[in-house]
Amino acid sequence: MYTFKTLRRTMLSLISFTLTLMGGEAFGATFANATFDPGKIDAGIPGFVGPDGLGTVSPNNTVNPLFVDWATGFQDYLPTPGVLDEWQTPERALGPVTGAFDGIVSLGELTAEQIAAEAAPGQITLTFDNSLQNGEGPDFAVFENGFGFADTGTLFAELAYVEVSTDGTHFLRFPSTSLTPEPLDPFGQLDPTQVYNLAGKHVNNGVVLPDDQFVSASWGTPFDLEVLTEQAITQPDLVDLNAINFVRIVDIPGSGDFVDAAGNPIYDPWPTPIEGSGGFDLEAVGVINARAVPEASPVLGLMLFGLSGLGMRGAQRRARLQKT
Repeated sequence: MYTFKTLRRTMLSLISFTLTLMGGEAFGATFANATFDPGKIDAGIPGFVGPDGLGTVSPNNTVNPLFVDWATGFQDYLPTPGVLDEWQTPERALGPVTGAFDGIVSLGELTAEQIAAEAAPGQITLTFDNSLQNGEGPDFAVFENGFGFADTGTLFAELAYVEVSTDGTHFLRFPSTSLTPEPLDPFGQLDPTQVYNLAGKHVNNGVVLPDDQFVSASWGTPFDLEVLTEQAITQPDLVDLNAINFVRIVDIPGSGDFVDAAGNPIYDPWPTPIEGSGGFDLEAVGVINARAVPEASPVLGLMLFGLSGLGMRGAQRRARLQKT
């Protein structure tokens, strides 16, 4: 049986950063694949662990205890027009990951006409009981509901920008990379090794095997607040990377009209072939590095107790004076 500290140490070593960050850009031949890819800067984090293997969704496995917290609230859920009521379910994105295909909230898709009219993509902002902080390695992970193909290593999923904020007003966006060379059709498949710092590039539904069997699998896309250090320096009084209270997910219509940090077009299957639930489908946001709530000091407790005692004695004295 793993202890929490042992599992945490093991997981952090599996996703150790052998690549480096410089100026917000990742250096290396490729980025991580859609499941288990230790040593890559954005190696997926398993949603489930246990005797049936990392990332496997099964009765024998449990939610990965590496996650110390999960999103507990939401605000500004702004889906695009056309999302069916059954997928306008932001409450499904709260709490631990489930790996269930339909346990999601849809942000919606934009048509070519809406993009030309500069309509805003769908978005949602998640809140937490405790602030996220910039700790060792990745600080949180985002789970979509994409599924992969074992024979090609490709992925069917929608992508999204990820942004963080301390006050819910001023946000920093994670710098991303998308090297997909050409548009994808509605049933197209991504090469996840060409995508970095965009939510949705990891499997959180299942993997199709060469014999057409389907194996349930759950992996989250990691995000490291350290990447935002240079941006945060320019707004020191607005965004505190050790006090992140909001994570915003913004859908990316995969037409190529939206770009990564270097100006490259971002492609994913577009338009989404599933009517009424297009665009990014959010399943969960798991926290790895949370800011601990300080415990009350014994000295402070004694002071408060003493003050309350003085208050009670004062009230009793006033009551006696009123009687005389």
